[in-house]
Amino acid sequence: MGSVQKLITIPFEDAFSALKMAKSPKKLYFLMGSDHYLQKFFIDKIYDKVSIENSVQKVFLMPDDISGKDIIDKLTTIDLFNSMNLFILRNPNGLRGKVRDELVDYCQNPIAENILILVQDEYGAKNKMIKNLVNLINPISVSTPFYNKMEKWANKFFSENGFNDIPKEIIQYMVEIAGDSLNHLKNETDKISTNLNSKEDLNIQQVSQFSSWKKKLNEYEFFNLLGSRNLKKTLEFGRILVSHETTLMNLLYPMTEFFQELLFIKISRGTNSNSRRYTQLSRSVIKNIPSYASNYSSKEIISALVRLGQIDRKIKTSKINDESAITEFLYATVNNG
Repeated sequence: MGSVQKLITIPFEDAFSALKMAKSPKKLYFLMGSDHYLQKFFIDKIYDKVSIENSVQKVFLMPDDISGKDIIDKLTTIDLFNSMNLFILRNPNGLRGKVRDELVDYCQNPIAENILILVQDEYGAKNKMIKNLVNLINPISVSTPFYNKMEKWANKFFSENGFNDIPKEIIQYMVEIAGDSLNHLKNETDKISTNLNSKEDLNIQQVSQFSSWKKKLNEYEFFNLLGSRNLKKTLEFGRILVSHETTLMNLLYPMTEFFQELLFIKISRGTNSNSRRYTQLSRSVIKNIPSYASNYSSKEIISALVRLGQIDRKIKTSKINDESAITEFLYATVNNG
């Protein structure tokens, strides 16, 4: 545990400023933290910088999708056509065996023509490989910013939509209702901005009309139906959520928490059901978790978590249709037949 506490990361703002000022990006970066907007933002900025004067290919490497040997082979193979590869290795902690040592060796002497970005959602140095990587590459924090910095991002998102000098109370309200992640904050800001004719129309009532309060209400109903295994209505609510009020990415994490809580009940067999566990699920949903857990077998819950992990990987590496994806997930998970 001591190594986790001693881990020091570079603040995102400092790393981004250094990237902007640098003539060219470094050959290695290590992003640590689970805010996927910040991950993508930083990766895209590196790509933009190197693609000005180079032919660049963005290559995603996923330990769950390809073998560790194939990952190392891709990293160490020199392109005969002299094009640059921007490798994004997600979850390096998912590598196993000697491949871990080979990744560390590569990071000690990376191929000059390419760039490797390591992306680890889980925060902290918890094993030998991660510790070795941290010693070689100072990790950059891509955790969701604290409240005061979220206000800056809210202003940025409004500015991108053509609205500047937003009243502070509106910015604070936006962070309050959607500040759990930058993706959520951006989606809410974009949604509200598309319904504005001018900044003068922006007020608390206007924000409330298009804000996530309605989403939170429908999320509560959605999880009630999901826990009760009401396929028809769960499909109806799920499709409404991802098509009108949020995105599948934003719904993915509460769904994962939901099934993790169900699995916890199964594993603990109710012995620790009253213990306080950190979760962003609403209290009303948490209160009914033991009842919902009785509607699913452990095997079904684990299968649901595997499907959610597959959706997560697809979202990060390709474009998917939110409605189709949630329909397939819910039918496979909730259908009793």
